[in-house]
Amino acid sequence: MRELIERMDIDLLHLFNVRWGNPSLDQFWIAVSHLQQQFWFSYIVAPSLLMILFYIYGWRAFRPLIMTAVTVGIADAIAYRLIKVAIDRPRPFENPEIAGWLRHIGEAHGPSFPSNHATNCFAAAVILAWYFPEWVRLIYAFALLVAYSRIALGVHYPSDVLAGIILGYTVGTVVKMLLLNRIRALRIRKPVSKPETDSDDWRLRSRRLADD
Repeated sequence: MRELIERMDIDLLHLFNVRWGNPSLDQFWIAVSHLQQQFWFSYIVAPSLLMILFYIYGWRAFRPLIMTAVTVGIADAIAYRLIKVAIDRPRPFENPEIAGWLRHIGEAHGPSFPSNHATNCFAAAVILAWYFPEWVRLIYAFALLVAYSRIALGVHYPSDVLAGIILGYTVGTVVKMLLLNRIRALRIRKPVSKPETDSDDWRLRSRRLADD
C-alpha cells in the first residue's frame, strides 16, 4: 500500500510539474509562492489593503491581523518544529529517481513534509474567511494558488501540499471554534441577516450578536 501511495504521489507530481508545467508561467508561480519578496506586493498591495482595513474598522482591524498571525504561528510551529523533524522527508529535487525529469524552479530548504506554505495559507484562510465571509471564495482561491505553486515549482510532492492544507485548515478551525466563536472581544462587526436568503445558522448567529 505504501509503495502504491508513493507511486501515485510521483505520478501526480509529474502531471502537475511536467505535463502541465509551462515555462511562461514559472515567474507567476514564483511570485505567488514568494509574495513577500515582490516589490509590488510588499510596498503597494499590502499597505493599500491595510489602509482600507483600518479605514473601515479603525483600531478593530488589529483583531483579524493578530488572530491570523497567532493561528499561522501555531500551524507553522506544528508543521516545521514537530512534523517535519519527525518525518524528515527529502525534497523532490533531492530524490535521484525523479531528479532527471523534475522541473525544479523554486527555492526551498529543509524537510519536505508537510508544506509550510500550504499549512500557513490555509490556517490564515480559515481565520480571514471568518472575519470577511463576503471574500471567502477569493481567500480560499488564493490559498489554493499558493499551495499549488509549491508543486509547480518542484519543491514539494502533492502529498506534502495536501497534508499542509489539512493541517492548516484543522488548526484554523480549532482556533475559530475555541476563540473566535466564543470571545466577543475578538469580533470586528455584527453581521446583519437577510430574512429571505440567510440560512438558519446565519440567522441564529445574527440574533445572538444583536443581543450582545
